[in-house]
Amino acid sequence: MEEEPEPVVYTPTRRPHPRRGRGFSLGEIREAGLNPHEARRLGIPVDRRRSSTRTQNVEGLREEYGPVIPLSAIKGVGAAAERKLTAADIMDARDLAEADLAALAKRVSYSRKTLERWQSEARRLLKGEKAKR
Repeated sequence: MEEEPEPVVYTPTRRPHPRRGRGFSLGEIREAGLNPHEARRLGIPVDRRRSSTRTQNVEGLREEYGPVIPLSAIKGVGAAAERKLTAADIMDARDLAEADLAALAKRVSYSRKTLERWQSEARRLLKGEKAKR
């Protein structure tokens, strides 16, 4: 499994050198296409004291997490379906793309065929986001 990206900061000395930071700055999180709420949900450490934005940190976040695509962007998923999927811990398109459909079909009242269609659409959307970069 890939390691999660770690924030890199530079020491404020005469000869700055990189070290591991406590968390990513809000600017780095926003530039990566996320918002602070999504970052906390994904377990990304946030250091609100930092104000600098390092390109290395932004690229690491983009590679690992990328922008979050909401469930409403998936064709066929309406407000009611979004509420049911959210109750089953499926928060965005990435979660749906990686979900085990057999277990998910037991938790929501949708057929496996419908869930497969939504999952393939979520994967297509995620693939399109990666192609944009």
